[in-house]
Amino acid sequence: MGFIKKIIFTFILCLISSLSFGYAISNKGKNFIKKQESCILTAYWDSNGYSIGYGHHGKDVKKGMRISKLQAQWYFYKDIKAIEAAANRIIDSLPYKYKFSQSFFDGLCSLVYNCGEGGVKKSNFYNRLKSCRVKNGKMNIMILLILLLELRLVEYLVKVILFVGIMNIN
Repeated sequence: MGFIKKIIFTFILCLISSLSFGYAISNKGKNFIKKQESCILTAYWDSNGYSIGYGHHGKDVKKGMRISKLQAQWYFYKDIKAIEAAANRIIDSLPYKYKFSQSFFDGLCSLVYNCGEGGVKKSNFYNRLKSCRVKNGKMNIMILLILLLELRLVEYLVKVILFVGIMNIN
């Protein structure tokens, strides 16, 4: 009987964890991050320590570690849930409530995936996003365009820095 209770409890936990309260990254956003990160099944050094899979970091990643494609997918799923929560916290911390597009949220998740929640909150991008004004339910489009441009530039800069860091190790 104890085994059945554990299965039911695990099922309920999985069901609850799949509920989304706020924005959720789309499959297009997930695929973009996967494409940009690429899947590396052997641990490698980057600017924040060892990474594996689709850029997964953590104390569980050690030098020389190898994982399967399935494990990489599991790490990515786990990481994306944390990234979605962090991106939603960033949106919730804004001084106004505005409905963002799915593409904007996907881009924000990509930025958080690469820079972390703290890094985003320290950025000019976040400061400008906080200073946007909403008139009649519409955000100032010029500021939004500047934000989106900065978002792309930051993503590319992070990738260049990571690439240069990897090249300097060898």
